[in-house]
Amino acid sequence: MTNTTTERQEKLATWLHRLIETLRLQGGETWKTLVQIVSRKTVTIAIDDTILQVSSQGGDRLQLNFGYLGTPDSIDFCSDAHTFRDIVAGKLTVDGALVNGKIYARNNMDELLGMYEVVTRILADGATNHQLQELWMEFDQSWSASPTGKLPSPLETQKPTYNYLINNVPEDVLEIEVKPYLVDE
Repeated sequence: MTNTTTERQEKLATWLHRLIETLRLQGGETWKTLVQIVSRKTVTIAIDDTILQVSSQGGDRLQLNFGYLGTPDSIDFCSDAHTFRDIVAGKLTVDGALVNGKIYARNNMDELLGMYEVVTRILADGATNHQLQELWMEFDQSWSASPTGKLPSPLETQKPTYNYLINNVPEDVLEIEVKPYLVDE
């Protein structure tokens, strides 16, 4: 287990680099979408208070550069390992984590939607890509003291949550009777 901030930053940078290389080798739509969304961009992320600045360059030859001097005011994305575990295990959706404040993301809407698509594709690929599963297990086992200890279940076996939006509409709003605009008499 890593102990110092610099060691944790370096470990996080290593995992992100391996994630990019795994996706590059896999190719396909996930890789194309990732390259399109992240090329020539810089973002500051925080995972469990470990801050890392990531910049990318190179188009299809996407390369990541890491900086270790990010400040809390510069953070564009913030979350914790427990939230990642819940998302990968299918206990929490990315949408739910954003709504519940378990993920903080700051950028323009197009960039946020693009990153959402990339994350969704990576999660879907993780159900069948053993390299992504191994990378996740390594992160899960060594990032903090409470790993899950097992691979997440594939998306196709995860139970979906239904009626999330309708269950959050106030009851008095649901009881409003709406009459059709055009009525045949």
